Amino acid sequence: MFLQKKSIIQDAIIILIILVSLNFFSLTTISDNATLVITALYAVGFGMMAFIIIKFLNKKAIEKHPLDRIVFIFILSMFISAFVSFIYWDQPLASSMKSYSYFYIYLLYFVLVYLEIPSERVEGIFKLIFFASLAIFVIDFIMYPNPIFSWRSEERRNGITIFFYGQGFTFLGAYYFLNKFFKTKNLIHIALFTVSFACLFFLTQSRTNLFALVLVFFFTLISSSFKQKYIITILLLMAATSFYFTSSLFNGIKQESATQAENVDEDIRIAAHKYFLTELQAGAPTILFGNGIPAKGGYLGLVSMKAMESGYWTADLGLTGIFSYFGLLGTIMWLLFFYNVFKISKSEKSTYLKGYFLTLLTTIFTSYSIFEPGYMPATVLVLYLVRCDALENSSVEE
Repeated sequence: MFLQKKSIIQDAIIILIILVSLNFFSLTTISDNATLVITALYAVGFGMMAFIIIKFLNKKAIEKHPLDRIVFIFILSMFISAFVSFIYWDQPLASSMKSYSYFYIYLLYFVLVYLEIPSERVEGIFKLIFFASLAIFVIDFIMYPNPIFSWRSEERRNGITIFFYGQGFTFLGAYYFLNKFFKTKNLIHIALFTVSFACLFFLTQSRTNLFALVLVFFFTLISSSFKQKYIITILLLMAATSFYFTSSLFNGIKQESATQAENVDEDIRIAAHKYFLTELQAGAPTILFGNGIPAKGGYLGLVSMKAMESGYWTADLGLTGIFSYFGLLGTIMWLLFFYNVFKISKSEKSTYLKGYFLTLLTTIFTSYSIFEPGYMPATVLVLYLVRCDALENSSVEE
């Protein structure tokens, strides 16, 4: 009974940490209060750091995995970039700590490690947040054009767009239940994936979301034990392609894609990549360790504001954004994240975990899912589940 209560308390705290990092799904009454957001993120971040330090000083024995070192170095790259930002851009360390606040969620990885949370409980946590995210989509759709959970909402591409922090969990849950469907043939599972698909595309009008969902669907199908899965894949691909080009549901994104293809030489993203990769760099240290995340009021923040006025946003550039913030060190760690996820052996969990990282991969040069606050908590849980999966497989082999 005591252990059960302890587990419930631990899970509740982890969920609270995640919800704070998501601004409670971008609840507008919270998100609009910058001071409250920063204070809450600070409290959560320093609370996790204190817990980790105490466990480390007590020399709690843990089973190690290569991801532990990679996550640690990525966190370290954040602090190093803050010092580089102070030296090269005269950005105060206190300002940097504020601008880094959403990245504190990476500390949750080591909280999970030291608490030795079983993978089943982690799955239970993300499934709970997944169902909450579907409910948020429904609430925002009903409340549109005044959604109460959003950081961006507008009409575009012949549809409506609603973005809130937490949609990373919508993807993760969708792939979890898609994987379940191919194993159990339970129609409820494919229904949950379908509802997720509808929310993530029709209520965002995001081309990258559509591409990722379709890509991971076929990846999961091919990875399944379905009989004649290759024939089914070919037939479904033909049907999906025909539906895409003939249905009016996709007219908005087809028109925008056609326009961008005609003006590819003038694509602002290409100029933005060049700017952050070369022009913004102040020297070898910023290339190696990054410029840091711009803070309001500082010179780096001013330079970044001018870049945004020119249409240069790190949010449009994926890994280039990580390079601008944390340099080659942070970028290499992220590439190692991808490597460690995609190399795990086939297992019950591996397909949906790889599917989630495939989604991140689709935005590696054109968006910022890899460092968007709405995705980072889900990313941390996936990295921890990859760790659990690898350790479970190694123990079985032994």
